[in-house]
Amino acid sequence: MDIFIFAHIIIGVLIGMAVEPVGRFALQGADAAPQWTLSKIRRAVVAVMMWGFIISSATFGFEYILYAVLEIAVGVFISYYLVRK
Repeated sequence: MDIFIFAHIIIGVLIGMAVEPVGRFALQGADAAPQWTLSKIRRAVVAVMMWGFIISSATFGFEYILYAVLEIAVGVFISYYLVRK
């Protein structure tokens, strides 16, 4: 069970790290975001991954929804501080 929880955390943080540039593209435009966010399909894939992760976490119980949202938020903050200038 420990491996499952560790994998769940890693996946959530990685998805959060992909969500942050997409949000930056939506708020500040193409000049502020990485090149891969220019494609609408790639942004849609990231959104589907995020919502799919949250919904699939919901199948394990309510506490896993909260964990999934927290993991995605941690990934967003990590990505934000890594690319901050």
